[in-house]
Amino acid sequence: MFANFLLLQKGPLSKSELTRLLGHKTVSGELNKQVKTLLNNAFIEMTIPEKPSSRLQKYRLS
Repeated sequence: MFANFLLLQKGPLSKSELTRLLGHKTVSGELNKQVKTLLNNAFIEMTIPEKPSSRLQKYRLS
């Protein structure tokens, strides 16, 4: 799954956009877990860090 964060090379994406690019229909618990791990390890960052639960939140490579 970690290799899939390379999808962010073209620009910031939301969890739902990542889900569609990975071929799934809904955001899974596993995707949420992987995003959290990537954030904690500073591989990716939020585009709106002051509002982590914003519906407009996207993620980009750090």
